[in-house]
Amino acid sequence: MGILEGLVSGFAQAISLEVLPFLIVGSIFGMIIGIIPGLSGHFAMAMLIPFLYKMDPAPGIAFLLAAHATVAQGGGLTAILFSTPGTGQNAATLLDGPPMREQGKAGVAVGAAMTSCFLGATFGAVALALLLPVLQQVVLFFGPPEIFVLSFLALTFIAVLGKEDMTRSLIAGLLGLLVSMIGIDNVTNQERFTFGLLELYDGLPLVPVILGLFAVAEMFDLFVKGGSLVDKQHGTLSAGQTQKQIFEGIGIAFKKWWLVMRCSAIGTTIGIIPGLGSAPAAFIAYGHAKQTSKSKETFGKGNIEGVIGAEAANDAVEGGALASTVAFGIPGSSSMAILLGGLFILGLETGVDMVTTDVDIVFVMIFTVIFGNFIGTIFGMFLVNPIARATSIRSSIMVPILIAVVVTGAFAAQGSLFDIVVTLIFGVIGYLMKILNYSRAAMLIGYVLGHAVEKNLYLATQLKGTFFFLSPIPLTLCLITLGFIAYNVYGMIVDRERQQ
Repeated sequence: MGILEGLVSGFAQAISLEVLPFLIVGSIFGMIIGIIPGLSGHFAMAMLIPFLYKMDPAPGIAFLLAAHATVAQGGGLTAILFSTPGTGQNAATLLDGPPMREQGKAGVAVGAAMTSCFLGATFGAVALALLLPVLQQVVLFFGPPEIFVLSFLALTFIAVLGKEDMTRSLIAGLLGLLVSMIGIDNVTNQERFTFGLLELYDGLPLVPVILGLFAVAEMFDLFVKGGSLVDKQHGTLSAGQTQKQIFEGIGIAFKKWWLVMRCSAIGTTIGIIPGLGSAPAAFIAYGHAKQTSKSKETFGKGNIEGVIGAEAANDAVEGGALASTVAFGIPGSSSMAILLGGLFILGLETGVDMVTTDVDIVFVMIFTVIFGNFIGTIFGMFLVNPIARATSIRSSIMVPILIAVVVTGAFAAQGSLFDIVVTLIFGVIGYLMKILNYSRAAMLIGYVLGHAVEKNLYLATQLKGTFFFLSPIPLTLCLITLGFIAYNVYGMIVDRERQQ
């Protein structure tokens, strides 16, 4: 089947009465899962797997993938309104989303975030369609040396996040790297920092760490300060005012279309490379947005460009991840691994057959991602008003409720009571970091990338020797990293001279 023929057939199937109802139901289900802290895209997909056994390929794919496509939108909504990211990929949104809410601009942040998600998903899906002919050649060039250097490049964004206080930011990043080393070394099988606890053998789980660092820490801070989630001086917005702000945010996202495109490209590129995922992509895009902004000093204090950059990259990742999964069966994440299982249940095989014989199914995936995010955006707008009203409730009432929700989410992720303990411990750590002005985002970046850095460094040295970074692609990435660091240092020097 040709590309054009597959495009027409895929579109016709996606909007057919046989497929569209499953696409709509899957999108709404994914949105709801995303709103619940601790439940991620792979959880949503896992819940739907049993329903695939008696379904045809097109409706089954739409049902499964639509649920995954909208999870980030739901997570972004709660990240902004309650400082509680539904999933790990929404952690970067916490940097500027909640400050905008405190300024009485929650609707603007939500409108911009959901629109950026939709535009990012569309970019990633279109990129998948355009890249199919060359994917196999490109991805095979990325082995352990290339992934290590790329991960190291991502770590340099710690400096961007902590430009105002680089020392504290780097300390936080190094702490994240140390935390990532907890558990059994996946190379030597040696125990590290486990203290004899079996629960630590597999390392600290991502979701409880994120929920603790950001959600619980924010709740502690709110309880100590008193008041409500929205700054009292801005008052509670009416339904009409909230809707007006949402449309304002939508307009800003379209005005910032070039930023959306750049961050979407970052997300798609990161998505193609197995093993990195949405969270690093969101932070890298956030760092890029900050680096290229004319108002760097407002990032972390409520800059809408930070929300747009992170959320655009979040959903653009899916297009890239689908590309490597569909082209040659290399899942870039746990969600894509579940998708592979779903394809097997539906009688489909990735690789040559998928990109030649079953091209229409690939385009069903592409249109599912686009339509699913559009449905999620519309559905999310109806949820904003009732959820936003809750942000005006006094902290003495809201904090216990939110902590209960967060703790439930932490437990639901793996069904472990130990995860609740981890969440609360990192809640205390996050609160102390906040009041001492250490970057929690920098710590999270170090933690998220720690495994990839360590594993691929070992594999790179075993495969290529000590000087593996002198190979063409790693050397190019190293030069980009050095250029980025030099640019940052130069910017710091200029800023200090201006202040003097």
